[in-house]
Amino acid sequence: MKFDHNPTLERDAASAPREIPREVVRPKHHLRWAIIGIIILLTITNYLDRGNLSVAAPQIMQDLGISHAMMGVILSAFVWPYAIMNLPTGWAVDRFGVKVLLALAAGLWSLVAILTGFARNIGTFIGLRIALGISEAPLFPGALKATDTWFPDREKAAATSAYIAATQVGLALAPPISTLLMAAFGWPAMFIIMGLIGFVALAGWLVLYREPEKHPWLHKDELRYIREGQATAQQASDAPRVTVREWGGLFRHASVWYMVIGGFCLQYVFWFYIGWLPTYLQQAQGFTLSRAGWLSALPYIAGGVAVLIGGRFSDRLVRKGLDPFNARRYTIAGAALLTAGAMFVTALVNGAALAVVMLTLGMFTYSLSSGNYWTLAAEVVTTKKWVASVGSIQNFGGFLGGAFAPVVTGIVVDHFGGFVPALMLAGFMALISAGMYGLALRHRLPV
Repeated sequence: MKFDHNPTLERDAASAPREIPREVVRPKHHLRWAIIGIIILLTITNYLDRGNLSVAAPQIMQDLGISHAMMGVILSAFVWPYAIMNLPTGWAVDRFGVKVLLALAAGLWSLVAILTGFARNIGTFIGLRIALGISEAPLFPGALKATDTWFPDREKAAATSAYIAATQVGLALAPPISTLLMAAFGWPAMFIIMGLIGFVALAGWLVLYREPEKHPWLHKDELRYIREGQATAQQASDAPRVTVREWGGLFRHASVWYMVIGGFCLQYVFWFYIGWLPTYLQQAQGFTLSRAGWLSALPYIAGGVAVLIGGRFSDRLVRKGLDPFNARRYTIAGAALLTAGAMFVTALVNGAALAVVMLTLGMFTYSLSSGNYWTLAAEVVTTKKWVASVGSIQNFGGFLGGAFAPVVTGIVVDHFGGFVPALMLAGFMALISAGMYGLALRHRLPV
């Protein structure tokens, strides 16, 4: 593949003025954070719908006579369509606007959740999981676009980190909420109730979201604060719409591929946790099923805290004068490097308690990157119209890593000596990600 690598253009883009006011008078009004609030609610419902099937799986298998192998197929049916749909949905957000796309997405994933309550055969479950993967794909490209529109540069990572932290909240809440609803009403009603919660979040989005210049509730002081704090002053509503041909041209730039590879390796680590953490705790460390379930929550609790810390840390670097592009990529690279160390130590330690501590530390350090992972897409481009497209392309790479991680880990555990080499592999993936973001990705896209 021939990359369109123009050093002059990229050097000019990288050195373009990024004036961030040092002394800023913050407005008394905070509508921008209400926007983040409704995105958080959408994210939690998204992750509740994503995780509730794994909680209901044992009961569904018993009621419908579905084997473990076939349930694995049903559960994995979500990942591949989600990864693939990140590519066109990012373009669609840039082309048609964030309000319309997120409204359609939230409505569809909530409807899919409700319909899952009526599924009674394998084919229907697989079809609905595919539909869920397709419908949930626009969430983060759309949320990124909204954040880039509504926040000054100095607050973008903190704002992004807030709804990224909500993913950890959703992962932590899905088991207890799903279990309580199933105990009270049964698994079909659990899916239906979860879907109805999604429609409540959708209603909030439709009522609250507008472009800043068109929002009747936005005070002029807050609008001025937002726009004066943005290095790219072009409004999202005024940006030219992205054509398919222009979108395809993004793949000619080496920086895009560095982000795809870095995202692949970084998300491989995350999905190692999601797919294999409880099994590792039971089989490699000897915990009981119930104890492993409770201990599995610890890394996600630590991760939720770390997401917020990582976003505020890179925002602080920006306020101190570091270029936002460099602040985001350095934070990601540093987090990935620390995560690699935690994985290597986990592989080598003796003692179950220490292994749990190191795995919790590993998710903490990984999560320092999470908000910056998305914010970087807004900083690597020079015009707003590409924000969702670049973010979704990066996340496509990330979810490819997520799709491979459970399968590769299983093969390594079965054929190459158990969880020690699997943990070492996850550590090497984190190292590669650190290299991509910290060393290879040095130039903004000249678009």
